[in-house]
Amino acid sequence: MKSYIKIAIYILLASFITIACQDDSVTENNNDALGPTSQLTAILTALTANESTEINVIDSTACFNIKLPVGVVANGQQITVSSENDYAAVEAVFNQSNDDIDQLTYVYPITVVYANYSEFEVGSEQEYNTILNACNFNPQYISSNCVAINFPITVFGYNSGFQMENTYELTTDAELYNILLNLSANEYYAISYPITLTLNGQQMITVNSNTELEQAIVNGVTNCSNEPTEPVGCQNPGVLTQDLVIYMPFSNNVYDLKGAAVTAPADTTFVADRNNNAKCAISFNGSQSLQIASTAANALVDGDELSISLWFRMQNTVGGDFEALFSKSNNNAAGFYLAVYDGNTPMFGLTPNAPQYNQIWDDNWNQDPDLWQDTTNWHHLVITLNVNYEAKLYRDGILQNTEALINGAIGTDALAYFIGQDFTGYLDDLRVYKKVLSATEVQTLFELEGDCNTCLE
Repeated sequence: MKSYIKIAIYILLASFITIACQDDSVTENNNDALGPTSQLTAILTALTANESTEINVIDSTACFNIKLPVGVVANGQQITVSSENDYAAVEAVFNQSNDDIDQLTYVYPITVVYANYSEFEVGSEQEYNTILNACNFNPQYISSNCVAINFPITVFGYNSGFQMENTYELTTDAELYNILLNLSANEYYAISYPITLTLNGQQMITVNSNTELEQAIVNGVTNCSNEPTEPVGCQNPGVLTQDLVIYMPFSNNVYDLKGAAVTAPADTTFVADRNNNAKCAISFNGSQSLQIASTAANALVDGDELSISLWFRMQNTVGGDFEALFSKSNNNAAGFYLAVYDGNTPMFGLTPNAPQYNQIWDDNWNQDPDLWQDTTNWHHLVITLNVNYEAKLYRDGILQNTEALINGAIGTDALAYFIGQDFTGYLDDLRVYKKVLSATEVQTLFELEGDCNTCLE
C-alpha cells in the first residue's frame, strides 16, 4: 500500500518567507515572542498537525484518520482494532487466500479525525461516502518520522501589549497545534527553552532558541531518509498523463482527477484492487452506475482520436447480459460504448443501434469457455480509435483485434459519460485519452501497479 508524502519544509519556507520578514519578534524573559504570521509558526503548525495522510490496512483515505478503537468486518470476519498492533490481524485475514477480493467495512458508528484534530462521528456507510466525496485533500505536514518535538514543553502566551497572560504546560502535538491555530492577530507566544527534538526517529538534539529550532527542523527534513529530497506535494508518478482527459483511480472515492464532476449512488462501495490494495477499486452490483459530466476538456466528438484504458473483474457469469463498462450515450444520440457481452466478451461499438460492422470484439475471449466464467482474475482492457475509425482492442497488454468501423461516428455533441451501467463486477484505474495509445504505451499501462493515487500533480 502506498503511503502519502508529507510536504517538505522548504515549501513552507517559500510560502511564508515574505510574511515572516514583515513580522517583528520581541523579547520577554529571554524568549522570542512569535505571532500567528511568523515563519516558525507556520513550520510548527505543519509539524504538529494530525497526520491524516498516513494510510494503513483499515484506512486508505488521506482526508482523515479512523479513530481507534474501531470495529471492522474483513472478508466477513469481525475484528476489533484497538491499536496499530491489530492491523496485523486484518492483514492475516486478507492473506488467507489469493483467490478472493478483499473487502473491509466498518461497524458503525465510527469517528474520523481531521488534520486539525477535530472529530466527527459517522453513523453509516452512506454518511461516510458523503464526507469522503466532499474531501478537499491539500496536506501540509512535516512527518514526525523526520522531526518530533519531545514533550512536555512550556509555552508562554502574550497579549497585544506583550504582557504574559498564560503559561501552558503542553504534553502533545495536538495541544501545541491548537494554541497555534487559535492565535488571534494580536496574540503572541514564546517557547521556554531549552527543548529537545528527535530527528529521523533516532538522534536527539537540544535547541535553545527560535533560530536553532527552525534550523533543526529544516535540517531534520532535509536529511530524513523517509522523506523525498525534492519538494513534492503529490506522490503520483505521472505516467502517461499527456492528452489524458478522464482519470479515475477509484482510490476509495469517485473523483475524476482531471476535474470533471461525477455523480455516484449513495451506496457506492470499494474493494481491493489487483495488487490487493484495500479499497482501491470500485464495485458495481448491476443496478448502479456513475455519470461523468461533459466538459470542454473531456469532450470526445467526431474528428477526435480516443483511447480508453481500464481494469475489470467480472462477477456475473450469465453470458447473455450486456454490461457497459464505459460509454458516451444519450438515448439515440451518436456515441460509443466499451462493454462485455455474449460470454462476457469485451467489445467496443458505436451507437445508436450499431450494426455488427460498427463493432470490434475480443474474439479470442469469446472462443475460450474458461474466460466466460472467470470471476477470479483482473483483466486490463484498452480500446483505441483513430480519426479514420480504425479500432484496436487490447487485453492484458496484447493486441486481440483490429477492425475498420464502417460509416463510423462518435457524434458531434459533447455528452455525459457513464461507468458501470448494468455491470456486475469490479472496475479500476479508468483512463480516457484524446489520442491513440501505441502498443508500447498500452504495455506500460498494463505493467503499472494498482493506482491508489488521490492526486495527479
